[in-house]
Amino acid sequence: MKKIALLSLASVSLVISLFCSSCHRQAFATGPEVDKGDTTWIVFTKSLKHRLEHDNIDINKVQFYIDHRLTLRRTMGSEKGKVESGVIVFDNGQYINELVIPAFTPGVCERTSGDAIKISFDVPGKTLEFAALYNNNNFVLVGNNWHNGTVDVEYDNQTYQVTCDCGNAAEARLVVRRNQVYQKDNNAKVMAGRKVN
Repeated sequence: MKKIALLSLASVSLVISLFCSSCHRQAFATGPEVDKGDTTWIVFTKSLKHRLEHDNIDINKVQFYIDHRLTLRRTMGSEKGKVESGVIVFDNGQYINELVIPAFTPGVCERTSGDAIKISFDVPGKTLEFAALYNNNNFVLVGNNWHNGTVDVEYDNQTYQVTCDCGNAAEARLVVRRNQVYQKDNNAKVMAGRKVN
């Protein structure tokens, strides 16, 4: 009898753990709540882009953010140690130009082309391309040579290798702030509910 009770308790515990972990994944997938008050972060998806386009909202007026820290690195090789932006790092006998985009850095959309958008986190003209290709609903970095969570991208007419503090550059997401005021109608009737008599 004790074995059956312990087995039942273990089963209930496992179900609760699975439920909580699935809730956690679901909450993260829609963007973690960062600010207190009426603002939350949500992942910018292909579906959301299409909805904005349907509602004739100019995507260039949307404030974008990146949800993880991205580091862009390029080996300068025989180049002289002059860099206009970023940091020069001396690593294994080579000069490395490193650019960092901290998590939740604001960016603007400079151009769109189908399901691809170019976001600038720095000065105009310096962009990273994100795309939601094929059946993918999330916008991910566009680049070449995906290997062990890194990708090569073209940035400021140079090739940089991008890494993410999340471990995989493909998991860095574009997010936007959604104001909770626009999610509810202030004139809507609030139902009090019903109780059994």
